[in-house]
Amino acid sequence: MPILQRFPASRVLLYAGDHLLPHVHIKLRDGRECTVNIDSLEIQGRVAARKIKEEQNWIENHRVFLLDEWQRYNP
Repeated sequence: MPILQRFPASRVLLYAGDHLLPHVHIKLRDGRECTVNIDSLEIQGRVAARKIKEEQNWIENHRVFLLDEWQRYNP
């Protein structure tokens, strides 16, 4: 489970052998977690979009990198 990016209140992670569609996991320091679809930026989980705005912007700006990493860890 590589950590792709660290933020003050969270981490963006990718799991190997994970289910489809391509997504990343966001783990907040308070223990909450959600997934974000790399293509659509859709959030799955109990985290409000306003709480992960910085993370979503990073994901949006790094889609090519994230999709490459997804393919590498989930062939």
